[in-house]
Amino acid sequence: MTSLNQISVLIADDHDLVKRSLVSLLESDPDVSTVWDVSTVSEAIDGVLAHRPNVLILDIEFPPSAHSGVQMDVFHAADEIRRLSPETLIVIISGKADDYYIESALRVDARGYVSKSDGAMHVVNAVHSVMNGKGYFSPTILSRLQVLKSGNHKVRSELLTQREWDTLAYLAEGSSKKEIAQLLNVSVKTIEKHTQSIMDKVDIHDRVKLSNWFNKEKDIGN
Repeated sequence: MTSLNQISVLIADDHDLVKRSLVSLLESDPDVSTVWDVSTVSEAIDGVLAHRPNVLILDIEFPPSAHSGVQMDVFHAADEIRRLSPETLIVIISGKADDYYIESALRVDARGYVSKSDGAMHVVNAVHSVMNGKGYFSPTILSRLQVLKSGNHKVRSELLTQREWDTLAYLAEGSSKKEIAQLLNVSVKTIEKHTQSIMDKVDIHDRVKLSNWFNKEKDIGN
């Protein structure tokens, strides 16, 4: 069980209004001892290393940023945080409930996922739940998980690897192969191989059509 006044929490979100609301809610919780907040992916990694919080509340809508000379998006940062501080439990928060993001969160072993549309109290509930050894998914996310598990929608990880989905997401945003290589800390040749593999698997060999396919798939369930 969670001990009174023992939970430490780091909030990583670049939306000041959301962050202030979460800080206020958590600081008023008698089971929470300390709340820190940061505004970038790089600061999230540094904050976890400095404070070793019990729970990291991580917004997945951060733009990529550099840490120790390496460009990282949120999910690669989450992997790094789990490596550096495995005792820190990660709760994802987002305004997005796309299957792609839910699957990505599960792959980095996030213990909870809260849709911002479901309300801030679900974040507080998630903190308590993960500290008591349970997962927590807010109603919007839980409904998508149920669809995924039912088999009514094919889990896309069966088709593409995580790194291929990362590559495709950046391609759909209009990033060049060189830019994607820098963001994912790999060679341009590797990105070219990923791109060709993606096209072969989904049988789409035009970049514009591929981007349209990705956006359509990503929005399933919204």
